[in-house]
Amino acid sequence: MCTRLSYPLALLAASASATTPFDQKLIGPAYPAPSNLAAASAVRAAAANISSALGRALDSGQTPFGNFTAEATSLSLTAVSALSDDGAPILDFHYTAAGLDASAGSTRRVTADSVYRIGSVSKLFTVYAWLLHGGARDWDRPVTDFVPELRRAAALPGADNAAERVQWRHVTVGALASQLSGIGRDYNNADLASEGFPWREAGLPPLPPGEMPTCAGNSSQPPCSRKEFFEGFTKRHPVLPPYTAPVYSNAAYRILGYVVEAMTGSPYDAVLARDVLQPLGLKHTSTSSPGGSGVGVIPPGDSGWGRPLGDEVSTGGLYSSSHDLAGFGLALLAGKQLGPLAARRWMTPHSHTAWPSASVGAPWEITRTRSRVTGGYAVDLYTKSGSDGQYNSLLVLVPDFQVVVSLLAAGPDSGPVAEAAAEVALQALLPALDAVGQGQACDVFCGTYAPADAAVNSSLVLAVDGEGPGLLVTRWISNGADVRHAAQAYADATRGGDIESIRLYPTGLLHSPGGEVAFRAILQTLPPGYDASIPRIMDPGANQWSAVDQLAYGEVAVDDFVFRLDGQGRAVAVEPRVLRQTFHRVGGE
Repeated sequence: MCTRLSYPLALLAASASATTPFDQKLIGPAYPAPSNLAAASAVRAAAANISSALGRALDSGQTPFGNFTAEATSLSLTAVSALSDDGAPILDFHYTAAGLDASAGSTRRVTADSVYRIGSVSKLFTVYAWLLHGGARDWDRPVTDFVPELRRAAALPGADNAAERVQWRHVTVGALASQLSGIGRDYNNADLASEGFPWREAGLPPLPPGEMPTCAGNSSQPPCSRKEFFEGFTKRHPVLPPYTAPVYSNAAYRILGYVVEAMTGSPYDAVLARDVLQPLGLKHTSTSSPGGSGVGVIPPGDSGWGRPLGDEVSTGGLYSSSHDLAGFGLALLAGKQLGPLAARRWMTPHSHTAWPSASVGAPWEITRTRSRVTGGYAVDLYTKSGSDGQYNSLLVLVPDFQVVVSLLAAGPDSGPVAEAAAEVALQALLPALDAVGQGQACDVFCGTYAPADAAVNSSLVLAVDGEGPGLLVTRWISNGADVRHAAQAYADATRGGDIESIRLYPTGLLHSPGGEVAFRAILQTLPPGYDASIPRIMDPGANQWSAVDQLAYGEVAVDDFVFRLDGQGRAVAVEPRVLRQTFHRVGGE
């Protein structure tokens, strides 16, 4: 059996502002992603705690993260693992609010297949459809190549005045997808003049008839046609030059929907149904409200359930269920249609925000947190949130653990409910996933390894501990020499610092037919004279990523390790490649 230091499920740090020595590891998983999570006791306990906490919160309207009206908001939360043996969710919580609108055809009992509006989570589907049709190759092409209205706008007199008009020839399709276009957020649907706002009391000037919105797509006015949208939006002032900083724009994704139509020659609705929803088996996802009764989660009053959005569907108009959203997330993790390489390339940050733990992708909202409250390592959550009327949604992908969380809320307080539910779920689930990943990794890899020739004085001992992530090298002897001592002597001679530990991390490189998986060793090193209590801007402790594969002997890197697995996926040997020797597993610890 492996010896592991246990720790309680605890609240995660909300941000990554406090550094630890383990920030030196490469960003990515500390262990191979855990499997069969639904059977893991730590995950089962976390799921039970989450369900109990959410049930109490929705009944009472009280949480540590904010309060709301009791029993008024419905909630669906589903968490699934890409490595599940049977496809069963690891968490499946559903709450039915009192007084759902039966007259509008609402379901009477919320389940994983109940349908909500998902708002801006729709943007993920739009980028996905674009990528399916070769969008990556057109990333740097100007949007004017695809949208004739913008090509004409770019040629109008005065169009070169960057303070007055968007420079459309400089706005690429990739900039639209990455929220880096610098264009405005919306056209009219959040315009105060379209919502009966008391402009006189607020000190605003009266507007001439020509400046009053006549379309919007909100609760007060109908959606704008394509002609109305471009005639009005091309007159709006830019926010920033393209590729300056991320600025959220729904209009960018409406335009991206037109790009998808130009690339495919088909309407957006048809492209999505034919190329995304049907192949992925997303039976409860659609671009319009589903027909029939007993399907949708419809709060009473003006919920926004059936409000048409016209061409805004590509930016925020889809309907879906927590089961479908979770399945879509699994398809993204697996690169089911795109392929693994394209999926990994898509799931990367494209820009940062002013908040240290928040970055932006296309259209990912990337949050950096920690695996646990103390001593944890950085974990990136690839999320997309959405809201529309009384609906709020959130899709969370956790690539390090190959887990997806989908969350849908409907009701007058769906926003605060969704925020609180996400915190409750993630703060309990992430430490449990880390604990299970560590335990499974130890079962597979921990132990003593030695060459087949007993006369050779060489060995390698691997373990895990509660102090840090990865597989800890507790002893490494090669031909009678202590490798860590030799490494420290080299570091002393080159002013490389103090080696606190040597830890192995998976690279994601594997060779399934031969049962081989590659790891890299990271030397957790403190620079000479390093004092963590002294504030620094150029912190030398943050440069470990640049040292990977640095030292080599005979063109083989010192940090290069390959494990060989048996038919049950358990390590039977390891090759520290620089030693040109295979160490066989002789015992577990």
